[in-house]
Amino acid sequence: MESLVEIAHKAIADYGFRQEALWSPDGVIDRWGLSSKEAKVLTGALNEALAALPIPVEPEKIPSELERITKLIKGAL
Repeated sequence: MESLVEIAHKAIADYGFRQEALWSPDGVIDRWGLSSKEAKVLTGALNEALAALPIPVEPEKIPSELERITKLIKGAL
């Protein structure tokens, strides 16, 4: 789960990485060594949550977005 939270945090703060996570998840899965269950969350629920984020996420909103998405990840696992 920690890897998914780290990926989410990076994707929230860095739009370029968010695009990679959304459109090239296989590379992210390989690089972060995600399990098949984690990969399913990345390409499913987390993908949908990241796609719905504003561009850019304002710096003051990053902590609340990360908290919301962390709860989503916990629920999906």
